[in-house]
Amino acid sequence: MIAAWAAALALLGGALCLYLAAPHQALLMGVVRVRRWLRATGGVLLTVALLLLLTMQGPATAVFTWATGAMLVWSLVPVAIRWWRFRREVMK
Repeated sequence: MIAAWAAALALLGGALCLYLAAPHQALLMGVVRVRRWLRATGGVLLTVALLLLLTMQGPATAVFTWATGAMLVWSLVPVAIRWWRFRREVMK
């Protein structure tokens, strides 16, 4: 059970780090110096998440879970950030 939570957190953190390393992301605008570190950290965390998933599931299931989790983060985070910024601008 602990490995499942560790895999989920590593997947979430890795996907979020890779999103933040993208040049057109909307959360850390203007922060260019940390992109290389975010990219490396995201890659390592996603690798760790995949390895943890492979210890608990079969290979096909682990890769499917891993890819679906990363796509979920990459789909929801930009929408949530834009919504949060929109709500903040409306409240001003």
